[in-house]
Amino acid sequence: MSEYDRADFNGLYKGQPLIESAKITDVPWEIGAPQPFVCEILDGTPPGRLLDVGCGLGRNAKAARDRGYAVIAFDNSSAAIERCKESYAGTGIQFHTLDACDTQLAPGFDLILDSAVYHAIPAEKRLDYLKEMYRLASENTVFHLIAFAPSLFGMPKPLASELSDIASTAESAGWKIKLAERIEYKGNAAAIAEFQKKKGLNIQIDEDGRTRLPAWHLILQVNI
Repeated sequence: MSEYDRADFNGLYKGQPLIESAKITDVPWEIGAPQPFVCEILDGTPPGRLLDVGCGLGRNAKAARDRGYAVIAFDNSSAAIERCKESYAGTGIQFHTLDACDTQLAPGFDLILDSAVYHAIPAEKRLDYLKEMYRLASENTVFHLIAFAPSLFGMPKPLASELSDIASTAESAGWKIKLAERIEYKGNAAAIAEFQKKKGLNIQIDEDGRTRLPAWHLILQVNI
């Protein structure tokens, strides 16, 4: 098991180190706003029942709710979920602490959103994860999956996944791939400064001081 599989996500939200080899104590995916590409997805989709997988501090969930979606959001970090409940009390968003591979939720979501969660699932559990998302779907569900892509300017493997590996796992879980494209995922540059130096990475920074992380965006649908 790699240090990434042992990452302490719950501890991170309490200010503790995420991994063993670098001092990451700020949340790398917390940019103080919803993920820009997620907002593009939300703006291009009719509002419906949305599942936000690995919601973190709830920025994307709140953006979806503001656009008229009925949102259920979950994370495996109880500390993150407690902060979400405090920050977004009264919004109607349902926040839960759940295991992405066995949520116990009822199916029937119109849109499922994975905003850079896939890489945080241990490799041996990713098929179980995508099968669980398939169980939660209906024949009209659209699943947007965003995962880090291998690049000279991106995250290292195994945090970054080859498209062929993601596609094979998705198809094995029953999904049909409607679209696969390269996009840019924004992150907290300061949070990973030491990590980038220790790993010898060359991650680019945008004009707002955020990381420009190459990522895959897959649109998955039920294969019927």
